[in-house]
Amino acid sequence: ALIFLPTLPFKVGSGNLTVRPSFPFAGAPVLDPSGGWDKERGFGDMVILALWGRAEKSGLLWGFGATSIFPTASKESLGADQWQLGPAALAGYLSGKGVFGALWQHWWGLNDPDVGEKANTGTLQLFYWFSLAGGWQIGGSPITTANYVTASDIDFSVPLNFGVAKTLMAGSTPIKATVQAQYFVTQPDLLGPSWGVFFQITPVVKVPWS
Repeated sequence: ALIFLPTLPFKVGSGNLTVRPSFPFAGAPVLDPSGGWDKERGFGDMVILALWGRAEKSGLLWGFGATSIFPTASKESLGADQWQLGPAALAGYLSGKGVFGALWQHWWGLNDPDVGEKANTGTLQLFYWFSLAGGWQIGGSPITTANYVTASDIDFSVPLNFGVAKTLMAGSTPIKATVQAQYFVTQPDLLGPSWGVFFQITPVVKVPWS
């Protein structure tokens, strides 16, 4: 998967409204006519997260808001084929030694029940990064996902992540480069990853409305 994930802050009252749209390009395994496995690639479902909150002088980070998934997938295997809406919340702590916390999101499908089963999914992203000298950090940001198929049948994907990050300057622009490895402790029985590696490049640019 390749994901473009800009974070857009807006000053609202005594806090900030942070809007984070997600534009994913992904591949998914599918069964071919002969019963083997093939892969489909294309644009996935777009997610828009909006949180209002702030960073306190004590180092506490908090926010709450809404999250929505739009059925923009170019192929059926790359999305849920329904609009989804739900709550979101953020809690964390920032200090000179690093940052740690959690971002929770949950979505319920809003489609007609006669058309198909409504989605009922959630994610919990932990983040724990510890600062070292020279702009280096160690830590991780695993995302646990849950698919509430029925009240007694829940599919969990629980990864453990560990990685390194380095902040450097490109002229006057700070850029954070991150690489993480992840191992999945649990995953759905039919289709689910066992391990993964991902890279992230985060430039920090001045927004024109600040």
